[in-house]
Amino acid sequence: MGLCIIAGGSGAGKTEYIYRKIIELSAKEPEGRFFVVTPEQATMQAQKEIVRLHPNHGTLNIDIVSFERLAYRIFSELSLPQPEVLDDTGKNMVLRRLAGEKMDELTMFSSHLNRPGFISEIKSMLSELYQYGATPEDLKAQTAGEHVGQILAAKLSDMEVIFEAFREFTKEKYITLEELLDVLCRVADQSALLKDSTMVLDGYTGFTPIQYRLIGILLKLCRNVFVTVSATMEPGMDLTAESDETDLFDMSRKMTGKLKQLAEENGAKIYQDLVFSKRPLVRFRNSPALDHLERTFFRYPYTQYYGGEREIMLVQAKDPADEIDFITNRIEELVKKDGYRYRDIALVCGDLPGYGREITRSFEENRIPLFLDENRDVSGNPLIRLIQSALDILQKGFDYESMFRYLRTGLVTEETEAVDRLEIYVRAMGIRGFAKWDTAWEKTFEGGENLNLVEMNAFREKIMEPLRVLRERCAGRGVPVAVVTDALKELLETLGAEEKLEQFSERFADSGMDREAREYEEIYGLVIELFEKFKSLLGDECVSRREYAEILSAGFSELSVGMIPAGADRVVCGDLKRTRLDKIKVLFFLGVSQGVVPTDHSKGGLFTDNEREILKKNSMELAPTAREEGFMERFYLYLMMTKPSDQLILSYPTVTAEGKQTRPSGIIGEMKKRFPDLFIRETEAEKRPDVSVTAAGRAILSWLQEPDRLMDPENEKARELYSFLSSDEAKAKEMEDLAKAVAYSYKKGGIGRAAARELYGTLLRGSVTRMEGYAGCAYSHFLNHGLGLRAGREYELDLSDMGNLFHQSLDTFFRNVRDHGKDFRTITDAERRALVKRAVEEVSAKYRNTIMKSSARNAYLEKKVERITDRTVRALIYQIRKGDFQPEAFEVDVSTRIPLKDGEAVNLRGRIDRMDVFEDEDKIYVKIMDYKSGSTSFDLALLYHGLQLQLVVYMDAALKLQESRHPGKQAVPAGIFYYHIDDPVIDREDGMTDEEIEAGILRKLRMNGLVNSSLDVIRHMDREIEKESDVIPVALKDGYVQELKSSVAGGKRFAHLTDYVNQKLREMGEEILDGNVAVDPYKQGNRTACDYCPYHSVCGFDLKTDGYGFRRFKPMKAQEIWKEIDQEEDGEEMDSGAVEDAADKVEPVQLDPGKTKKKTLEGIESGKKKSPGKENDGKEIL
Repeated sequence: MGLCIIAGGSGAGKTEYIYRKIIELSAKEPEGRFFVVTPEQATMQAQKEIVRLHPNHGTLNIDIVSFERLAYRIFSELSLPQPEVLDDTGKNMVLRRLAGEKMDELTMFSSHLNRPGFISEIKSMLSELYQYGATPEDLKAQTAGEHVGQILAAKLSDMEVIFEAFREFTKEKYITLEELLDVLCRVADQSALLKDSTMVLDGYTGFTPIQYRLIGILLKLCRNVFVTVSATMEPGMDLTAESDETDLFDMSRKMTGKLKQLAEENGAKIYQDLVFSKRPLVRFRNSPALDHLERTFFRYPYTQYYGGEREIMLVQAKDPADEIDFITNRIEELVKKDGYRYRDIALVCGDLPGYGREITRSFEENRIPLFLDENRDVSGNPLIRLIQSALDILQKGFDYESMFRYLRTGLVTEETEAVDRLEIYVRAMGIRGFAKWDTAWEKTFEGGENLNLVEMNAFREKIMEPLRVLRERCAGRGVPVAVVTDALKELLETLGAEEKLEQFSERFADSGMDREAREYEEIYGLVIELFEKFKSLLGDECVSRREYAEILSAGFSELSVGMIPAGADRVVCGDLKRTRLDKIKVLFFLGVSQGVVPTDHSKGGLFTDNEREILKKNSMELAPTAREEGFMERFYLYLMMTKPSDQLILSYPTVTAEGKQTRPSGIIGEMKKRFPDLFIRETEAEKRPDVSVTAAGRAILSWLQEPDRLMDPENEKARELYSFLSSDEAKAKEMEDLAKAVAYSYKKGGIGRAAARELYGTLLRGSVTRMEGYAGCAYSHFLNHGLGLRAGREYELDLSDMGNLFHQSLDTFFRNVRDHGKDFRTITDAERRALVKRAVEEVSAKYRNTIMKSSARNAYLEKKVERITDRTVRALIYQIRKGDFQPEAFEVDVSTRIPLKDGEAVNLRGRIDRMDVFEDEDKIYVKIMDYKSGSTSFDLALLYHGLQLQLVVYMDAALKLQESRHPGKQAVPAGIFYYHIDDPVIDREDGMTDEEIEAGILRKLRMNGLVNSSLDVIRHMDREIEKESDVIPVALKDGYVQELKSSVAGGKRFAHLTDYVNQKLREMGEEILDGNVAVDPYKQGNRTACDYCPYHSVCGFDLKTDGYGFRRFKPMKAQEIWKEIDQEEDGEEMDSGAVEDAADKVEPVQLDPGKTKKKTLEGIESGKKKSPGKENDGKEIL
């Protein structure tokens, strides 16, 4: 019995020495028993190495095992019943169940149980407690320990409750993987295999308490125990000497000291340490710079090494994609030009989860064989999503999200178009709940008239059949776990999930996607195995649907697929701790960024570092703290960076994949200190475009973007590569397309007159809004009205719905007022409120398949619509009472026909929200209003450019309508207005009365638009105007209209405006029918046609692409626009009023002689009719 420590730096040859030694001993003693124990992930590599070194190329009487496999070997030898091990998946499910049962006893953990990953945190803590030999009793004792605060005591108490419940549950039925070695310790002395055997422990950087306990027993049973220890052995160095955590080899020293202490305690002989210290170390005999790195890395003081640029490279990349592109390029060069094999090269990544997808993509693109050393997470696999969504369907009552997550897994149906149509219908009609899914659908929705309901109902029935069975099997509360699990298995069998997954796997394999192929091949078996485990653990337990889903999800979170290398000649990629590399010549260490390498360990857990320190002082040993892990990670970095024998390449990006700036790790600075001649290389300068077709294609794309570089006489290689690829039949078309793409410039074009006629016909029908949309962007108009592209209808309220509700409610209110014989000027507040309430309820009850009653949110919005409608009605009635105009009609349908060339025409239809009139002896004055729930305001510039034509077109139609109704009278435009439907607030000042507050709100609700500049007309709209009207956008000064503060136009200008708009519509109509579909959105200030456009993903508009750009409107003053519209130099003659034109310094025109200012302001004229409702004087406070 003896212990021998084999010590040496990384690359000293310790492993090869002991393997040769054990082979030699095994050959001398064919009947002897020899064990090589390595970490689980290194067993295959150890087997491979021993087979390579063995003269007979086999292992014969040498067993290569991990501690866990050694335990099973001994159990088998002793014919002991194989203990049922509860793995991490089983632990997660059991812990989720137990934590739910014990929730009332938990003080800290109860509110976190449903947080993603929390059960895994408890599982990890439980495993840690088992590894370090802690018990529930220990936890309970620690609650009264020194410096244990209230929070730590609560955590310890909760953990003790869960630990005790777990121990009770597993008692005499299961053991955990951590307890396996405890069982082995109890039976090891009965084993004949272990007695007088030779044991090698290789590849360990330290041991857990239970492993040390087992080693102590092995020291008594085995003839000899050899242990390899990694530490640079300088002359006079003593591994058993005291050290602290800052020493790079502190872990090695502690391990050596503990092993020798165990040997002494168990009466084993301690042999002289075998030390490998000869320089250069075996691995670095041809690489002195790497040998110097092994000797000085993370150690102080150090000597500098000059040179080494060939053996060590520091590379800076733009981003992770550029970094990986450089690595694949360099690997191609190493293999094709320098004679390396893929198996001589490895990648280590500080952030493998973040880099893994891009690494896989780039290596597949370049056809470089890769083994990504990680357990593939399968939580996003379609089978997992299918099961989870099926459970969600039961739990959430056949809601929309769960149903379509279920249908879109690809395992329910392959009829994707049928699913698309189904989704359109369900989203538009608000289908939710089993009752609606289980009954025939008969109604349709606006825009869905062409859906085939017969086919859709047949498809609905097909997908509902297996779900009905599942629902029936899982009906009721507290269904046994076994029943639900069997029902899910039956669902998978009914859907043929296994066969479909096999088909997916075959397709992936045919496409060379081995990782995906293996995942889809194994996932069904893993899930069925999990189901069986679930049944065996909790089969008779009755749980709710929610509990079942949570426990099963806890099990799914631990599922993963281990990958096996597809071939021997491949590049290995892994992380610092898990991956075991051997015989590596070139190592790429990528992602060497700050916070990534070394890793930021301050991400917490159940116990904080401070709490762990307190427990450690109270004699309870647990896993290392973040600080200790930081020092330990330096050792792992040392081991990894000394793996290559020829070359080490460290790289880092300047920005992350998300575009955030990042800094290089401190390791880069440490390397430059030790090797002063090293410099930072840029990836672009290091890439070789001629090493592969892919690299050449990338380089050519870069050169094509800078044609001058391609044509540079010194850049002969670029032209040669382009000619080479262009002459290749397989690549010629790609090169041609590439050149076209790089030289692409958007050119405005059209679909031609013939195609436009086919789409639109000769009569262009629509609304004014359609034409305004064309003025915004012709291509958007083409997609909307030509191709009929529409966003899917949703069974939810959006801004357009709110606008519709306001419009319909206002229209219904005004109709009800008229139908009840009420007068707008005399209606009381109570009557108004009652009629508003009735109108909103009437509209809401019919609107979009009773959507207002579908949710509490919509019921709230109905109340909001009622409140704002009432505020709007109050303001509108106030505006009516202040003038002489009387509302004549609401929701007035009008149409306008504008003839075009060749017998074509534009036929526009629309609806005027409200038309008011005032009639005198020979004229009828017309005012029209358009209600807007948005912030639309009258803008002459937008009108000039065709983006705000609606009011003018409506006024033209209204004037014609009035003249047809009143023959012999002239219809005169009084004003065109927008009313903003709103419920504004104002800042309340000290001393403000309710009347003043109301007046302030009414000023904010003033109409905006264009008013006839006639003072007579103005007074008919606001009899009380003195300075600035709170009804219309007009301000007076000394009896004159102030143009700068008003929005006015005379009768002639209204006529010119109508002519201009009609001409604009004619031009746009002819352009549409000529086939114009140019992508030419407008831009005015910060507003563009693209702001709310739904076609961004279709049009391709991009300012970075040549040819694309906004139509920018030239800033114009109102007077300049009117000159363009009037086509008259001197403007027009004012009507009976006067306008003060500050811009042109026109002298004000005085009112008619004899009319006093008082009369002007009161709006009293001789012969004028008394305004209806004048007795109210407009002063009622609403």
